[in-house]
Amino acid sequence: MLRKFLALLLLTTLVGACSRTPVHTDTPLGTLEGYVKDEVEYYLGVPYAQAPVGELRWRPPAPAQPWTGAREATENASICTQFSPVGGSLTGSEDCLYLNLWTPANKPEKPMPVMVWIHGGGFIVGQGSYFRDDGMRLAQREDVVVVAINYRLGIFGFMAHEGLTAEDPAHPSSGNYGIMDQTAALRWVRENISAFGGDPDNVTIFGQSAGGVSICAQLASPAAAGLFHRAVIQSGPCVSPMSSLAAVSKLGAQAQTQLGCDDVASPVACMRGKDTETIANTLPPDPTLGFGEGYTFWWPIKEPGVLPLQFMDAFTSGNFNRVPVIHGTTRDEATLLIWLSHNFRFKPLRAEQYMERLEYLTGSPELAMRVARQYPLENYASPYDALSESFSDGFFNCFGRRQAQAISQHVPLWNYQFDFDEAPFFIPWADLRAFHSAEIQYVMGKPMSFTRSNFKAEEQALADSMMGYWAEFARTGNPNGSGPNTWPAYDTRDQTLLFNLQNSVASGVHKTDCEFWAALPYLRAPYP
Repeated sequence: MLRKFLALLLLTTLVGACSRTPVHTDTPLGTLEGYVKDEVEYYLGVPYAQAPVGELRWRPPAPAQPWTGAREATENASICTQFSPVGGSLTGSEDCLYLNLWTPANKPEKPMPVMVWIHGGGFIVGQGSYFRDDGMRLAQREDVVVVAINYRLGIFGFMAHEGLTAEDPAHPSSGNYGIMDQTAALRWVRENISAFGGDPDNVTIFGQSAGGVSICAQLASPAAAGLFHRAVIQSGPCVSPMSSLAAVSKLGAQAQTQLGCDDVASPVACMRGKDTETIANTLPPDPTLGFGEGYTFWWPIKEPGVLPLQFMDAFTSGNFNRVPVIHGTTRDEATLLIWLSHNFRFKPLRAEQYMERLEYLTGSPELAMRVARQYPLENYASPYDALSESFSDGFFNCFGRRQAQAISQHVPLWNYQFDFDEAPFFIPWADLRAFHSAEIQYVMGKPMSFTRSNFKAEEQALADSMMGYWAEFARTGNPNGSGPNTWPAYDTRDQTLLFNLQNSVASGVHKTDCEFWAALPYLRAPYP
């Protein structure tokens, strides 16, 4: 049986390789050699910045250098250094500032919209694309150019330090290197995308989870002004506050001590001289992404250089990069996070842990008790169900509602909730319902499954609708296109599009739940 499987895998690989046709594109930096497959050009592992290693570690990204000859761009580059959620092993490389790009082989005369994907993963794991064809179906179906980027993670992407802050008097700040990487990738798009048939004056950024928070960061960052023209926030809890530069610099001081760099002439040079593994194991994050007691929490930083305002202060005041926005969440955001922290580790949530988890989420025994009274265990089939609903409402759906209300005061916004219970997942027996990240597969047109590459017939209509809405938004700034407006803009009518097998508009989604949460004086969210 194993031999048959391996033979089939080899045959599939050979057939896939044989179906590729080389293609070359000249860019301002040099010639790229990609390949054409299924009428889409693939360019994989394209550098948008220099490797942030050695003297470039913990510095703003430096522009990529030109090359001579044709640079091969046919395989994914290394992911950024991270601990795998599966097994917790260290993987990736600091040399990771690359992007993947998919563009239709038969290009229309008019330059195409560009859609830049920013991945999630709590700012500690993830990559722009997991497979070579992640953005292919969206590009193929909708005649758009799709770009997916890597950016620095964890301590490499978000550590601040007084010594780093003092290095450049013109930029007295540090941290947020991962956010600066994203902005650098957008500058690369502006300068290079026309070579691939894309329109540098029509760029949409879209991202989920930490990628959604990253979209908020690009909206709030003065450095990103003019680099994009539409934005899609998917499950990004941007109400969560950023820590101050001073607070995160204390983490930098802890790292300095743990790295043995206190009693040296230049602590920063000492830290830059340490190897990747040593740095990664200093103040490591929670590899399960959920309830990270005892681990370091990495997150964007409020500092004067890149993010001078808290996200909600920027959105409430209107002091952000004003572009049209699609915004939304999934109904059961927390199921995946709880499953990863408990069930995946063969430690299902127990009843006696319910209050512990609520206290961790709210940061207060008194607030945890109020939440437990609102979501009493006896009303649910299991502690998993109770925590899933309270966590989903309090830290995603109600955060999302507040964000939508604030942003929509200044720019057109369309709000959605992904509401489909039977979305595929790589582990088919996991009870996840409309889970955190479930909608990505329908936007990209490819199931989250190891066993099938296409959706069931009834699901394909859902995928077609989501791809169509996202791409039409990228084309025009309105997801409805020239047809009847089936997705109303968000305003005082409080209307949300529910994505499921029927797609319908509802008013006041989570309104009652969120009135309870709005009365709580809480701000902490444990997951990006």
